[in-house]
Amino acid sequence: MPGTEIAEIITLPRVFLDSLGIGISIVDSSTGHIRFANAECCRIVGYPLERLKTGELTFVDLTHPEDRERNRLQHDKLVAGEVASYQLDKRYLRQDGSVVWARVIVTPIRDATGFMRWFCAVVEDITATKILEEQLAAAEKLAGLSTFNLIVDTDDSEGEFPPASSSSVRDMLCRVHPEDRNGLEQAIGRAIMKRTGYTRDYRLLSQDGALRWVRGMATSVYSPSDGRTRLVGATIDVTADHLGGENHMPESIRNILDHIETHWDQKISIEQLAARYGVSPRTVYQYFAKNGMSLAEKIKLTRIQHARRMLYDAKAGDTVTSIALRCCFSNPGHFAREYRKIYGETPSESLRQASLRPAAHNDPAVTPSIR
Repeated sequence: MPGTEIAEIITLPRVFLDSLGIGISIVDSSTGHIRFANAECCRIVGYPLERLKTGELTFVDLTHPEDRERNRLQHDKLVAGEVASYQLDKRYLRQDGSVVWARVIVTPIRDATGFMRWFCAVVEDITATKILEEQLAAAEKLAGLSTFNLIVDTDDSEGEFPPASSSSVRDMLCRVHPEDRNGLEQAIGRAIMKRTGYTRDYRLLSQDGALRWVRGMATSVYSPSDGRTRLVGATIDVTADHLGGENHMPESIRNILDHIETHWDQKISIEQLAARYGVSPRTVYQYFAKNGMSLAEKIKLTRIQHARRMLYDAKAGDTVTSIALRCCFSNPGHFAREYRKIYGETPSESLRQASLRPAAHNDPAVTPSIR
């Protein structure tokens, strides 16, 4: 009897299987009919177990029409023995006509002879995640914003910037206008070698030859989880600003930003910076006010980012106060408050967490985006 066969592999109490926060179903390998489904699986696909067990509906019937072919291709590979299991994100078309997104992992169940008799599908509802992804993509498109997370090669010969041999960065540079490419590569190289960041305006060329201005902001981040260095950042379309001429980034402002990235551990006077790079302090203040972040805030954020790296790579005798002072924060209490606003934890908590990790490469894997 079919029920007896299923009982052979369902040994856990039904009440336990129904209490799980994830869907589980068992499908007959020869017919595709669902032979068992727990309560969460029934909720996700939108049909009661009694209806599913009639054999009227196969797992293909439950799948959204636009995803069926993709599902079939993956399933055929499993049946043919080309893969041991498969995972895919797909939509289910429910009985009431609504659509739900799910992440499905399918593995075969074999009998004592090795014959593939059933498939076990673990189903997770990811509808909320998909909605957020779609909303974010729409918001990014509307704002002209895009993010990137590029792996960079830091094993280059001396004298060469890492981007020269990093394919991911090379691909990004290929889209940059030739007149802006060298300057951006130099800025990226300094950020990677000094493990800092950069902010720079440059032109991008699209495949149809259209030209647009973007403002690129990125930070070099070492990830201890995989031992890789990444360039994490974002670009925002500022074409309208450049065409209008009101917010064009002058070379003097660009030089000031580069100075901050390389001299963050020194006392920085906006007046002195303005005089050094041939611009009036008033112009500096006005430029940053128009772009949503004051120069003082930019300096503070840069220093806090470096303080976080120091906390995660603390040496013997390092304290929160000593690191705050090295990063030009004379008031440790003020430093702690500003740090917590950005990272959601106190500097002491970061230092304590770092002490529990291996001594080498304790840099945090995530830095805040500069907006």
